[in-house]
Amino acid sequence: MKKVLLFLVDSMMPKILDQCITQGKAPAFQFLIEKGQYINDCVTVFPTMTASIDCSLITGVYPDEHKVPGLVWYDPSTKKIINYINGAFPVYSLGLDHCGKNVLFDLNERHMSKDVKTIHEELEERGYTSGSINVIAHRGHKKHETKIPFLLDAATRFRLKEKVSGPTILSMGTLIKPEIFRPINWNWSQSIVSSYGLNDAYAIDVLIEVIKSGQQPDFTLIYLPDNDHKLHRSPSKAVDHLSQVDKEVARFLDSYDSWDEAIEKNVCIFVSDHGQTIIGTSKEHNIYLDKLLASLKIHKFASTPGPDDEIVICNNERMCFIYPLHPEVQPKLIDLLVQEPNIEVIAWKEEEWVNVRRGGSPTKLSFKKEGPFVDIYQTNWSIEGDFSILDLQQQPDGTIYYDDYPDAMARLYGALFAQEIPVVAVSATPSYEFVSECSPQHLGGGSHGSLHKIDSIVPLIMAGSDLQVPKPARLVDLKAFIMEKLLLPDPLPV
Repeated sequence: MKKVLLFLVDSMMPKILDQCITQGKAPAFQFLIEKGQYINDCVTVFPTMTASIDCSLITGVYPDEHKVPGLVWYDPSTKKIINYINGAFPVYSLGLDHCGKNVLFDLNERHMSKDVKTIHEELEERGYTSGSINVIAHRGHKKHETKIPFLLDAATRFRLKEKVSGPTILSMGTLIKPEIFRPINWNWSQSIVSSYGLNDAYAIDVLIEVIKSGQQPDFTLIYLPDNDHKLHRSPSKAVDHLSQVDKEVARFLDSYDSWDEAIEKNVCIFVSDHGQTIIGTSKEHNIYLDKLLASLKIHKFASTPGPDDEIVICNNERMCFIYPLHPEVQPKLIDLLVQEPNIEVIAWKEEEWVNVRRGGSPTKLSFKKEGPFVDIYQTNWSIEGDFSILDLQQQPDGTIYYDDYPDAMARLYGALFAQEIPVVAVSATPSYEFVSECSPQHLGGGSHGSLHKIDSIVPLIMAGSDLQVPKPARLVDLKAFIMEKLLLPDPLPV
């Protein structure tokens, strides 16, 4: 049985990948595509932010089941904003120790539902081995010690001391090091300026060492984040940024006697978590929520909500979760949001229904699970109202297709029902981004988070297998495909 390697390349986009190959700047990706399957319209999870997507990737379900709503969200049980390290200023305001604990421990140990199992848990329960390199969602059955460098330990007030659950092999930069192979020689990719190994070069270093150790797991998930960081700053250089990722992939392929040997011994799957949208250069492309919602009492960032506070804003760049803290607030909130024409999706739940409006429009769409309508993913829905709000296309045979907002109903349902409390999810039009207290801003740079296909369509490459990933492809379906088709000889139990 071949080993399976799943590479998650942050912010890799089909158009940029195609340009990179056409210009001769991606020989590794070109080789993999020529030797395997290439899907240029795989659909990711909403919000198009890393944390909720990673959880869906390893659990095979949307946030309504794994219960991690996004990268930034509000926890009513602790009355705190959860931030898995997004934006220097908000992290500083909330406290590096708080956000560090969120991402290192709470995401896997507390936030992700125990009612769902990760691919690592299921594989190792069946006697297979599993590994995770630099992925923040990595829950497994083995406990791992953290080794926090002194400067980071001091900055987090020496509070990051818990053990972390993960698969047999777990690497989180230099913070959590696998125990089954010799230490990797020190280089600058392990330094503080390179995020203590949370980068592409170190991830590939670890992968190569795992392979050379002779103890490569049956399945390994590897996260390559550098492309995303660069796109936020300079999206005009997207082809060059992706070509640097290709060089790291080539370095992995070069660790074998030939590139062909690499895919003879492994099934190599490459997928992205989300795309990115270029934000306009002028402040007109900022949607200032503090101004738009000024008539409501907005909770002050990094404080505990008081009895007079009416809403909590959790900014995920091109989308936001806005939490009404009192029942009478939600209708007022929606009325205010509808006044902004550059908000293209305003969604909230009402019992089992999801309601959707657009900024500047009086019409509404409502949908719920089960009903007479069937979409291209074979999901049944009840739908009422204006189909155009989510650009739903009903074909002559009755099937519902998606265009601007791929898999919109399942993805919105997943985000809104990830929590039991009332919440309104908003998504910005292309080239616009939400701005609120302490939020990062990307004028002239790249941003993501929205429901729109620009942020939501990602490429998928698989080489080393005669099988094909089923179409239409979704990131959330990859876990089942890998386990049922590539790894396990028998079907999963119902």
